[in-house]
Amino acid sequence: MSKNELKLMPTYWASVSGGKDSLYMLNLILHNLDKYPLTGVVHFELEIDYPFIKNVIDYMESECIKHGIRFIRIKPLTSYWELFKARGNRLPSPMVRWCNTVYKMSCKKQFTELQKSLGCEAYYYIGLCADEIKRLEKKTPVDIFPLADENITEDSILDWAKTQPIFDNYYKINRRCGCMFCPMLTRKEIAYMAITYPEHYNKFIELIRETEKNNGGKAFLDPRKPQYNVDYLINNMNTKWIPKVREELKSYEN
Repeated sequence: MSKNELKLMPTYWASVSGGKDSLYMLNLILHNLDKYPLTGVVHFELEIDYPFIKNVIDYMESECIKHGIRFIRIKPLTSYWELFKARGNRLPSPMVRWCNTVYKMSCKKQFTELQKSLGCEAYYYIGLCADEIKRLEKKTPVDIFPLADENITEDSILDWAKTQPIFDNYYKINRRCGCMFCPMLTRKEIAYMAITYPEHYNKFIELIRETEKNNGGKAFLDPRKPQYNVDYLINNMNTKWIPKVREELKSYEN
């Protein structure tokens, strides 16, 4: 390093979504701060998070306060609904996921620029498990994976998550959690939404119907197959997936 080259100060941040892996990871870090130094915790606060995610994030923040750890929430520069309107009142699609590239990633850009302005180089704790091989292979020099380092698998965290009331039964049905109106939602995830958060489900159906109308009648689920439109989805939910998920939830009560 030359005499005139500025050395950035390293900082260590846990990046938390509020899902099962990030909560488990944060608990692990907070109980092993000698091994995993922690400058702070950062959460990208999205308008389309599940309500239970908001509760998880509030809990995470309270735990950080107990440990004297800084907790930062960063919102996208442009709201989801402004972006929805700017794109002709259309939801993101599996092919055009502006919900990630434009909406969510603006949070990461804000945080990166903040760290640079402070003369810091941020290292990120990310909640990838030991068996997520393909995702681990995409590691960058500033990524740290405590769960993988401790040889913790996704199935072991899933078993734990099923017992945690804060997740509102989500992981009794589903393995992973994204945004509520994600174009990549599985049928089970949509059915869970219909049962647990019916107002959000009705809003999602309304948004899909509007998107299909503004897309010239192309089906939201699969634009190549117009028969899989919103009416098909509603029928599919009512006749198959909602009853199926209700039964699965009941099985946990017995």
